Amino acid sequence: MKILKNKKRTQNEIIEKAENFLRKTNCQKVSIDISNLNLIDACKVALICSTKFFTKYPNKKISWSVKDEETKRNISNLMLRNMELKIKGQKMEERVSA
Repeated sequence: MKILKNKKRTQNEIIEKAENFLRKTNCQKVSIDISNLNLIDACKVALICSTKFFTKYPNKKISWSVKDEETKRNISNLMLRNMELKIKGQKMEERVSA
């Protein structure tokens, strides 16, 4: 799995960088960190990139790292099949709830 760490701040720069990264990689699963974005920007980036990526590579997946549960919940409501969401820095034990 390849990982794209995001240091850009504007959503257009991030979308462009993510598209270039996705175009160049030939892995089945890539991970992109958008945890530095606010809720609206993170939703926009995840939606645009996941949709474009799915149209070109329907069998590949993107794992998005987001900053909090609220962002994760809003993006997961989009129900895109080619994405996984995780909260940055959260361990597997913390994700399991009873």
